[in-house]
Amino acid sequence: MPAYLFYPRRANGVSLTFIAETAANDVEALELAAEIAAAHECVGVFVWEPATGLDGKDRFVGEVNSLGVEGSHEASAEEASVDRGASATA
Repeated sequence: MPAYLFYPRRANGVSLTFIAETAANDVEALELAAEIAAAHECVGVFVWEPATGLDGKDRFVGEVNSLGVEGSHEASAEEASVDRGASATA
């Protein structure tokens, strides 16, 4: 399974940490990002796939934004806005 990097983002846009997890595909990675957003009480989570090819470039998978879930620990993929970015495939 591919590894993904998840960056929980504060309201000011700053991400103070990252979480490395595996997921079967981009869709599952974005669903996991929604869970991470809820667990870290952040406004969103950026998702990247580390470089695996010869080009050495990381790939932006997308971002999950927690909308209307302020202070809730029960956010899900349905309650979050997902931006899959220009390079992601579903």
